[in-house]
Parts: sequence; C-alpha cells; structure tokens
Amino acid sequence: MPTTANVMPESNDLARGDEHDDGVGGGQLLKGKLLHPPRHPKYRPWIQRDVPKPERAEKYFRTIPYTDWQGNRKQRLCFIEGTQGNAMAVSSKQPPEVKRKTGNNETEPTNTGITKPAETELTKDSTALTVGEDGIGRCRCNPQWHGADCGQPEVIWRAFITAKLPPARGVDQSATPRPVARNLFYIVQSTYISVEVLEIQLMELADQVSLFVLCDRVSVDQQQQQASFAHHLDGTDFLRSLHPDRLLLVSDATCSTRNMFRKLQKYTTKGALRADDIVLISGTDEILNRKAVAYLRWYDNWPQPVRFRLKHNVYGFFWQQPGGNSTVIGSAAVQIRTLREVYGSDPERVLAIEQPVLLIGDLNHFGGWYCRRCYQPGSIVQYYEHRASATLYLPDPKHTKVLNEEYVQQLIATGKDLENGERTLERVSRRTDRYYEPEYVRANAWKFDNIVLNLFARWDDNLADDDYFS
Repeated sequence: MPTTANVMPESNDLARGDEHDDGVGGGQLLKGKLLHPPRHPKYRPWIQRDVPKPERAEKYFRTIPYTDWQGNRKQRLCFIEGTQGNAMAVSSKQPPEVKRKTGNNETEPTNTGITKPAETELTKDSTALTVGEDGIGRCRCNPQWHGADCGQPEVIWRAFITAKLPPARGVDQSATPRPVARNLFYIVQSTYISVEVLEIQLMELADQVSLFVLCDRVSVDQQQQQASFAHHLDGTDFLRSLHPDRLLLVSDATCSTRNMFRKLQKYTTKGALRADDIVLISGTDEILNRKAVAYLRWYDNWPQPVRFRLKHNVYGFFWQQPGGNSTVIGSAAVQIRTLREVYGSDPERVLAIEQPVLLIGDLNHFGGWYCRRCYQPGSIVQYYEHRASATLYLPDPKHTKVLNEEYVQQLIATGKDLENGERTLERVSRRTDRYYEPEYVRANAWKFDNIVLNLFARWDDNLADDDYFS
C-alpha cells in the first residue's frame, strides 16, 4: 500500500508544483539554464480525486423468479445485456440521438443501435429463462453470449476454453457476479494528435471506467504543444465531459506507465484504490472490447494478469494487416494488489508478458482494436513530425521529402502501409465482419467517417465492399 505521504501530498507542494516529482512547476534554473519548463495552468493546482462509489449489480443484472419441476419458487440472476427478452440491444450508454430527414423535410430520431436505460426491463420472465430437466433455471442468452447468467461475451467464453484452466485454478464457468463491481482505472498512453482514436478509447469504456489517466510529456519545444492534452482540454467535447471528475491529467518527462501509476496513487484520496480494483493499461491507438472489460469488473473467476489480442487495423477499420500480422498482443489488465506485490507497481512488467495465462481474443474474435494511424491525413503527417522531433525517426528516409497530406491520401486509398515499406494491406468488409468497429463508433459513425470508410478510394470500390451508402 502507498504511504500516507504518497497519497496525500502537502498542499503547498500542490499549489506550486513539485519540480522533483513532475519536472514542472514554475521552472527550475541551474547555472542560468532552464531544466524544466513551466507547468501548463491546467495542471495547477492538483486536486485530490475522490473516486465514485462502485456500482451495484442491480444496475446490470436482474433477478428472474421461476418454478422448478418440484413446484418450488426460485430465482436466477441474469445479465440484462446478454439475456433474451430484454429491450437493451447493446449497452446502457446513451449516445446522442441521430436524426434523419423525412418526406416532409422534417427530422425524427432514428435508432442508433443502443437503447436508453428506460427500455432495459426484461419484458417477459418466460422468455428470459429456460428450466432444464434438473429443475434449474438458466437465462436464455442472446447470440454471442454464454454462461448460466448470460454474463460471458463470446470473446471471454473462448478465452476460457483456449486457456484450458481447471476450476482449481479459479476459472469457474458457473461463477456468480459480485454484488458490487470493481472500480477500474484506465492508464492511456496517447497524444492529442491521435484525438479521434483517443475519443474512441475513452468513450468506448465511459460506462465502465472510474478514472482515466492521461499523461503529457514535459517539453520546452513550442511545436510539441499541439500534442498536449492540456492545451485542448476545455475545447474538446469528450475531454470536457470527463473532466474533472473522471479524468486525471498528469505531466511527466517520460510518461512511463510506472510513473503514471505512481501519480494515480498520489492524486487520489486515501483508500480510493482498493486492493481488488483493476488497472487497465493501453498503448497508443489501442481500443479495448467493452464487453470483455465489463466481465472483468463483475466476476472473480479470471486469472491474472490478462492481456488482449487486438485486431491490427491501419488508417481505418477498412484496412487490416494481412496474414500473421493481422493481430497484436497489446493492452493488459491486472488487479492493484497483484500489480503492487508481484510486479513492483510497474505496469511495464505486465505489458512485457507475451504468453499470459489468460489472453482475451483470438484470430477471429478480438479483445479490441489496434487502429494504427487512424487519423486525418494531416494528423498522420503531424504525428511523424512530432515523432521525428522527439526521436529523430521517420518511417523511411526515401520518403521524407514527400511525406505530406497528398502522399498519405494515396497510401490510404491504395492500402499501402507507410511503416512496412508500403506493404499492401488487406481490405476489411463492413458488411461481413462482426468485429469491424467498436460499439461507440457504430453508434456515432457520422463522427468518424474517415476511419469507418475509405474516403480516398474509388467510389466503385467502396460500393462493392461496403454497405455504408445502402
């Protein structure tokens, strides 16, 4: 457990900024040389975060009464989202209504694929339960859901089968949900240059995560300010909607996951981090499967740590790396107790595990998406310029003179991967791929046209391979 000093820093340090801790503050001079730049006003003063109370099972599970073969009245707990007979189609999130034009030029709401909570009641108990010959009631699951309470999404169910873990190892397929969910703390490695993917990363899990942790690298270079979250915090809708209650913005010279976890402990109130709460760690452009993450919150029958096999998209969900590179093993999840006691409070050690006991996702059912460089063409150029200024790296020296928006548009149109010698990518069909896009993108496709559809390809190519216009 962290010491009291780590959890509750002195107020005067919070007001002025701790130069030794964050490398920021008013700036530190040594022999007339500026070692650390001034901290951006958005970082000052630090505020201790009081994490919301964990959610109770009644919000996501419903108790269904039934009568067994002996006439005894019993009950079964069913996961609402995964159970037939309910009106909740996808999740409990409420996206903004999308309007369409009618024949008289008026607009009316259309179905976004996600139903509002008011419509989540199970309408008929008889359609939600089935009673077997043993007299035990089992929830009647929607397609792609499994378990006695329909709480296992397909990707989790397959992960347990692949892991081949006996019940003695803690994997009990009949496990019941917890009465109170774990809190989930999400450490996201990214920059504001990848703002579209950043929005998907955060908003896809907005109903699951208690606190998001973002980090800005300390820099004296004015050109790096465009990559800073702090400079855009109040002008970006999704960041403003999370700030300040559910977004912890920190500054660090390296933005290593070890330092980000240390600051998570430092800037949350004492006792806010419970031993069995979960820390999620994602790299740049990694988007996690919301259903899989929800399962980790509600059940105790999974081994630690967990890693995610991600679908490897490039430029948008319409291109995918072919063959053996079609997936990558990316993000990780671990309980705080395990992270502290086994991995020395260093999430990097968890991300270094290549063969975890439980790997969520396979070659056909994915634990998420690694949507690499799924930005606007201008942002892709800006990303490489930002990367070159920090590491003196460019994808290929032969292309440095033509690395502009027009060149990137050609690569996107033809499916050539800039970072792999213009290797040809594999086209993905939105019509047939069940894991084409995350739920948040599906519900808000109008915001992400450039990564849902290849806008630079020929019209007949899009029409043949996608039902976007139909």
